[in-house]
Amino acid sequence: TAETSSAVVSCVTETTDGIASMDFSIEMETGTGKTYVYLRTILDLNKKYGLKKFIVLVPSVAIREGVLKTIEQTNGHFRELYNVGFNSFAYDSGKLSQVREFAQGLDLQIMIMTIQSFNSDTRVMKQTPDRFYGERPIDIVAETHPVLIMDEPQNMESELSRSAIDELKPLLKLR
Repeated sequence: TAETSSAVVSCVTETTDGIASMDFSIEMETGTGKTYVYLRTILDLNKKYGLKKFIVLVPSVAIREGVLKTIEQTNGHFRELYNVGFNSFAYDSGKLSQVREFAQGLDLQIMIMTIQSFNSDTRVMKQTPDRFYGERPIDIVAETHPVLIMDEPQNMESELSRSAIDELKPLLKLR
C-alpha cells in the first residue's frame, strides 16, 4: 500500500504539466485497503507539495462512517510515519462552523462528505445561512480548491452529481 500511495503521488507529479483534466482513476479491488491508500496519499501530497485541503467524497453514510473509523484507527500510525497531525471530520449541516474552520485552518484538513449533502440546491451546503454573512458554505469550500478523493466514484456519475462536484472547484480529483 505504501507503493500504491507513492505511485499515485508520482502519477500526479509526472502529469501535472499539459493535462487538460486533473481527474485520475486508481483502480483497486474491494478489500485491498483503498481507504488506507488514499489517506496515505493525502499525507504524501501534503508532505511533497504542501497541499492542505482534502475532501473525501463517499456515496453513503455507511461508507462515511467506515472512513471515519479507519481514520480513528490509523491516526497514531500516520502521525508516527509522517510526524504530522490533521483535522478530520464528517460534514454535518448542523455544524457549519466546521466548514469555515476547514477553509481557514492552516493545518492539514480532511472533510468527509456524502454526495447527497450538496447535490441539490435545497441542501444547506448550497444555501446562504445568516451566520455565513451572505456566503454559501459550498463557495467557501470551493475557494480552497481542495483535492477531491472520490470513494466508489461509479456511484457519482449522474449529471446532478457531476455538476455538484464541479461546484467544489477541486484542484484535482482522485477516483
